[in-house]
Amino acid sequence: RMEKFETFGAALKASWAKFKLVKQMREGIARFTFRKKDGSERAALGTLREGNFSYQYKGGKGTAKANIVKYFDIERNAFRSFRLENLIAA
Repeated sequence: RMEKFETFGAALKASWAKFKLVKQMREGIARFTFRKKDGSERAALGTLREGNFSYQYKGGKGTAKANIVKYFDIERNAFRSFRLENLIAA
C-alpha cells in the first residue's frame, strides 16, 4: 500500500528497513527510534527472540499487517507496536 509513501522507492526502502529490523530482533536485541502518535520520538530496545526474556510468543489473533511493526519492549516488559511509516532510525 503506497498511500503512506510518496514514491514506490520510498515504500521499498521502508519495507527493507522493516525486514532488517525484524531480522535483527529475531536474532537478539535491536535499538531503534520511531515517532509516536502524539508526534514525540521514542527510542526503544526491542526483541522477538524467545528464551532470553520473560515472555512467550503465542502467535497473534488476526492477520499481520505489512505496515505495523510489533516487538517486545525490553524496558517496558510488554509487547508494543508502531506504524512502519513512523520508523526514524534502526
